Amino acid sequence: MHLTPEQQAADENTKPETLRILAKQNIELARLVAGNSNADPELLKDLAAREDDLILAGVTNNPNTPKDILLKLASKFPQEFLANPVINLLLIEKPNFYIEIPFWTLINLLKQDNLPQWLLLGAANLDNSAVLIAVAKHPQTSQNVLEQLAIKSKHDNALGLCIVKRKDLSERVLEKLVKYGTTSVRRYLASQIKTPPNILGKIAEHSELNWNDDIEIQTRIAKHPHTPTHVLEKLIGKGHSKAKKAIALRSNLSKKLIVRLAMDYRVHEMRFLAYNRYLSGDLLTELIQHPELRVRQMVVRHPNVPKNVLVQAVEVHQLRLFVAENPHTPAEILFQLTKESRGDVLKAVAENPNSPAFVLEKLSKNPLYDLLLVQHPSTSPEVMEKVLWRLAMNERLSVRKYVAQHPQTPLRILIQWVKTSPEVRREIAKNVSTPQHILEKLALSSWKKIRRNVAQNPNTPPFVLEKLASDRHLEVRQAVARNPNTPEHVLTELVRYSDLRLCIVKNPNTPPLVLEKLSEFHRYCTLVLEHPNTTKNIRLKILKILAESFIRKERLRAAQHPETPIDSLEKLVADEEIEVRKFAQRSLKVLYSSKKNHPDRS
Repeated sequence: MHLTPEQQAADENTKPETLRILAKQNIELARLVAGNSNADPELLKDLAAREDDLILAGVTNNPNTPKDILLKLASKFPQEFLANPVINLLLIEKPNFYIEIPFWTLINLLKQDNLPQWLLLGAANLDNSAVLIAVAKHPQTSQNVLEQLAIKSKHDNALGLCIVKRKDLSERVLEKLVKYGTTSVRRYLASQIKTPPNILGKIAEHSELNWNDDIEIQTRIAKHPHTPTHVLEKLIGKGHSKAKKAIALRSNLSKKLIVRLAMDYRVHEMRFLAYNRYLSGDLLTELIQHPELRVRQMVVRHPNVPKNVLVQAVEVHQLRLFVAENPHTPAEILFQLTKESRGDVLKAVAENPNSPAFVLEKLSKNPLYDLLLVQHPSTSPEVMEKVLWRLAMNERLSVRKYVAQHPQTPLRILIQWVKTSPEVRREIAKNVSTPQHILEKLALSSWKKIRRNVAQNPNTPPFVLEKLASDRHLEVRQAVARNPNTPEHVLTELVRYSDLRLCIVKNPNTPPLVLEKLSEFHRYCTLVLEHPNTTKNIRLKILKILAESFIRKERLRAAQHPETPIDSLEKLVADEEIEVRKFAQRSLKVLYSSKKNHPDRS
């Protein structure tokens, strides 16, 4: 039977000499010859010089192709290379054949879906980080190989993170990562919800070289919901305050741990347990019977403690201070504590946010608590005035400065100090209750900081601000530009100066006309867009500019804004950035769905 040229080119019984002749006739026959297992190495070498992909793929898959040709073609035709039956023979002759594979070829091979184990095992024995990471990423890499890579990650942070982010890791691999991995790997494991409890315990036992890293990781373990109790107990004993605080705020604290924390000096001093809102009133009532004093002190300090416990505790000398600190202590108990002779108890009452006016009035008889009383929101106006007069006579300059800027300081004190006490004029200029006629006088001061405080005072009259707008010092002019009382015509004049524009655009009362001028400067467009006084026309103009910006962040802002015109969104849908396209598509979908209700939207 006579065979056609095509049949001859594909037939494995065709002589090599005939195959060579056929390969020269046309490209279709050459493609068939390239896959013929009877083609000799020299012919295959000649075919490998061709530029046709089908020919080259056939050569790569041909068992007669010389090894050097195979390695050259493997990068472009990885599947054909791996399927070539001669690879098994090469591995028998030379088990470490993988060493001869060029770097980029090996990287490309490791990206293939189906890989033989010999390649993964061999690549894992190399010392190249990129190769090891490629092996670590491959889904077919076995747990044994991952253990081997975990050990190698000791000095390779990227490799360790690549392994630890896999979802199929055995506990043996995780143990190796904890032991040999870098700090970043242990930090990652400490924050992952799926990390097994015993692995968290091993991380807690590991000491980091850097003290700050050690604290951070211990704190993450302390916050982890699956950390075992015995590990938490060890963390309390280590002495890291951040970790102790994290444990003290947990929602699932056992009574044993609560007692342990209450007995800890640092936890006691920093009041960590008082911030744990999960401690119930019933549990606190039970713990008030505990023999240890610190435990009982923690109980009466806690906001969730029942009132009847506080009533009983106030009779105990060692507990009164902690009752006074409790923000939920009833007013009648706080009033009872004002009869206490201990200064720390009275100070705690003065600081307690629940102390009413009549309790604070009782404390005002003692000048020691004046500074606390003038800061308390419940202090009555009468007591406030009395205490401020008393503080005004204080010899300490820092105290008088505080009085000078207090919004409830009597006017007579301010008027007198403006005349006689230049050292507190700067604070008077800052006081929001300072009368306008005093501010007008202070605006003439030769001290730059006094004029600056006048310029930023919201009580300063517009005509004073207009004068300060031409001050020789920049920080005074900037304060004028930020002041919400600055007249529109003054802002219109100041907008000409580049060093004042940022202050003007942040001024909540900047008028639309000034904002429109600011929108002409690209760097202020986003701020103008967010300003409450910006008109819709200005916003639309800015959004079109942002949509065409070469800055990704600005295009993303336009894609997310609900007022971006449809034509701009349609352009952003084709943006090169995936996130910009995603938000533009979402915004377009919302606009198209509501277009019937908004026919004028363009």
